[in-house]
Amino acid sequence: MPAPRSLDSLPFDVFYQIATSLDDRDCINLSRTNSTLHDFMESDLIARKTVKNTLLYSKEGQSAWAAQTGFRKAVGHRFDIHEAIATAAPYSVSVLAYGADFLYNQGVLCYRVGHEIRLLDVHRAGRHERVLNLGELIPRLGFGPAGLDVAERVTLLHYNEGIVSFRLERVGAQEDALLAIDMDRRSGQPRRKRLLLQKAIPADSPIFVHHSRSYIWYGTFTSAHGSSGVWSVCGKDFATSEEIEFPLDRIVDGDLGQTLCFEMYQEHLYAVSTQVASDDDERFSSFYHWFCYTPGEKSCKWSGRVWRREHREGPINEMWTDLSIRIDETNGRPVILECRREWRGGKSENHRTNYIEPLPTPEEAKTWVDDDPNDPTGNHQPYNQRPEKRLRRNYHAEYEHNHDPKKRLEFIAARTKHRSYHLASATFVDLVNDPAPQADGVRSQDRLRLRTVSRKRKTPIDDERTDGARKMLFRSTQVDGQSVDGSEDRFVSRGVHMWPHDDTPSEIYNILCPDSRVGSVRAVSDERSIIYSVSSAGLPSGHQALILISFDPTIRFPNLTSLRTMKSPVVSENMFSVEVPRPQSLNSSLVQEATPLYQAIRRGYWLR
Repeated sequence: MPAPRSLDSLPFDVFYQIATSLDDRDCINLSRTNSTLHDFMESDLIARKTVKNTLLYSKEGQSAWAAQTGFRKAVGHRFDIHEAIATAAPYSVSVLAYGADFLYNQGVLCYRVGHEIRLLDVHRAGRHERVLNLGELIPRLGFGPAGLDVAERVTLLHYNEGIVSFRLERVGAQEDALLAIDMDRRSGQPRRKRLLLQKAIPADSPIFVHHSRSYIWYGTFTSAHGSSGVWSVCGKDFATSEEIEFPLDRIVDGDLGQTLCFEMYQEHLYAVSTQVASDDDERFSSFYHWFCYTPGEKSCKWSGRVWRREHREGPINEMWTDLSIRIDETNGRPVILECRREWRGGKSENHRTNYIEPLPTPEEAKTWVDDDPNDPTGNHQPYNQRPEKRLRRNYHAEYEHNHDPKKRLEFIAARTKHRSYHLASATFVDLVNDPAPQADGVRSQDRLRLRTVSRKRKTPIDDERTDGARKMLFRSTQVDGQSVDGSEDRFVSRGVHMWPHDDTPSEIYNILCPDSRVGSVRAVSDERSIIYSVSSAGLPSGHQALILISFDPTIRFPNLTSLRTMKSPVVSENMFSVEVPRPQSLNSSLVQEATPLYQAIRRGYWLR
């Protein structure tokens, strides 16, 4: 009887058909099976197809596709990042700067230190920072002379594509000002004015801002007598200066990031709310109500709703709810991402589950409304349907039903300083305060640690007979006699991971938590890193240290110390006894360049 054929004995053209049907994670795992398959998977033909199928909307995939080279490197790079996140194994930790406020988007850190707003390209380990002097800007705009408190009246709101928007308080009796400044470099570009937007907004009102190089959306919430209030939204085209303004009807008062969220997608403004006007019948079910607004003077709106949950599923611990709109890297489409902590079925324990629901693209939303102009709400479209069951790929429970409670390493909300969900690697990512006991056994010292909980896809073969006959493929869900794509996927938890470990050198803990007490922490994470602010001795009033935890092996800041070669500990008391580097004059430009603050601080470690 002939021996069964293996993958490494197949002709390459047959193997190509198999390999190109896999995602990037499966490609890497297959390449590690043996040397023959490793050589096969080094083919740029296979890697190019993998990038096109599963990575095209990721940063790595877009770079490779634009250059039409480096496809295999892009697949491996993305895998390394996701593994580092899923297993809480960062590549480096460093002090980037100190500041009174900060934003982090598109791999760029935007922070305010003293009277300056500075931009540092973190993903590229920038060797220069762009600098905007508020002491020069504010008087130019007619808001009075630059006083000692001018910078303290500035609140950073949004950064994107070189543009910074911020709020300037107390410019009038009952008004603040919303400003958008272009801080992008102008070399080789047509000259463009720096001040893109200057608008009066109600003082102390909640606000959101999203913008690109060509358009800006912003909204403020105004309380109304006898009702909960209304969101007023404005949009402006930077090129034509055309503006639109309208109220967000049907959306009631809600907490940003918890029951209401906004995001910009292809210049369109998306809004998602879990609370709506009382005329909707939601006695038994809850829905996400989405709204899509088009840019331009003749702006129009499309709306609809997506099934969220049944009330009988159990109560929700609202303290832990996070609501956002993300872009799915596998297909470039917008999705609703909500993390809820629920008492499932009314049981005594409550646990986190992350839910993913796709949103229509602007083209799809427009098509549905055009098909039925008599139904402007869009509630006729398929996103209004209640599914028979959720697809496993669209929800991720933090723990399996049989998970050992002793291995959960859970933390209460007060000690969970940051929580997020990394969509591409299917990982819960937390920054927690896990105090370490002192030698006397009575006192404890605060310490910040990473906590991650991830999952991976199971083999498609049912070895445990959980879904039918043993050793058979998992069965897909059937709807109207048709199999639902991806419904056969099954997942398994990768467990809870903590970092740093107990035996990690104290220098790492001293960077993560410079003080003996954590105090307030504000953190922002993206697809490859976390930046957070934390208190530290020796800083100017109102300023905190800005710490980077990087999961990307290619983010290589100079002067990082390798833990493997470090011979003597670094004294932490003088971490911030440095002056902010002065910017260089660039033809009297409002935006100048300076040496990054991290080069003066010189505190960071390469971990592996």
